[in-house]
Amino acid sequence: MLITWNLSRRRWRYSRPDVLVLSVGKSGRTWLRVLLNKYLSLRFNTDFSLDDLHAVDQRIPSIGYEHEHWSHHALSNWHERLRGKFLVPADILRKKRVIVLYRDPRDVAVSLYFQNQKRSNNRIDCTLEEFVRLQGRGVRGIVTVMNAWRKRLEGHPNCLWVSYEALRRDTASELRRIVDFLGTATTSPEQVEEAVAFASFDNMQRLEASGGFSRGMLKPGVPGDPSSFKVRSGKVGGYRERFSAEDLRFLDESVAALDPFFGYAANPAAATERS
Repeated sequence: MLITWNLSRRRWRYSRPDVLVLSVGKSGRTWLRVLLNKYLSLRFNTDFSLDDLHAVDQRIPSIGYEHEHWSHHALSNWHERLRGKFLVPADILRKKRVIVLYRDPRDVAVSLYFQNQKRSNNRIDCTLEEFVRLQGRGVRGIVTVMNAWRKRLEGHPNCLWVSYEALRRDTASELRRIVDFLGTATTSPEQVEEAVAFASFDNMQRLEASGGFSRGMLKPGVPGDPSSFKVRSGKVGGYRERFSAEDLRFLDESVAALDPFFGYAANPAAATERS
């Protein structure tokens, strides 16, 4: 049963933003947030921060970032799940501009492992090979959530699908596409390029290591350990370097259940822009 209600007080947090960005954890949400906020701060001449810039300039749309169905499926207990605590209610979702940021589940699973091993308050005690097979939180759980979003948002009047791989391949073009979708103003090529340079992985890692970001979410879990950084690697298809042939077969078979819309089963690097 696909729950679409939210009977908790949390439901009202979803009413405030003009735009909702939905993603599974470790799909590039923080990178997108830095990109967008840097561009919007330049475009509207405000100070850069990772907070909602609508609070300082109401011309900027309010953007909410949620893991939504991922939290519902993988991280909630049965009582939270029954109430739909982490879900955007259907009546609210329909009225929002929605961006779905998605990434190859095999790469996501590897990044989630390092997140849970190095940064989480409840750190896991298992191998990477065991983690990707975990019920709910492993690669099959990621596939389940991506399929649920595809089913739930099919026919949504204002939904933009953005693949992490396309964003990596041509960051400037994808950022322009996203900003156009927000409907804020005509994009400035110079400001797009400045935002892309600011949000480069090298610069974000440097800022994270030096404490250049004010938010605690952009600090290393273990100072001096690159694998504990929030901005860790970002490599497309990097999962193939970490598994045996048997493990790769398991991962590929799991991703074969993903909706063909996403384009990963046939070619792991094939995902392109979706509208």
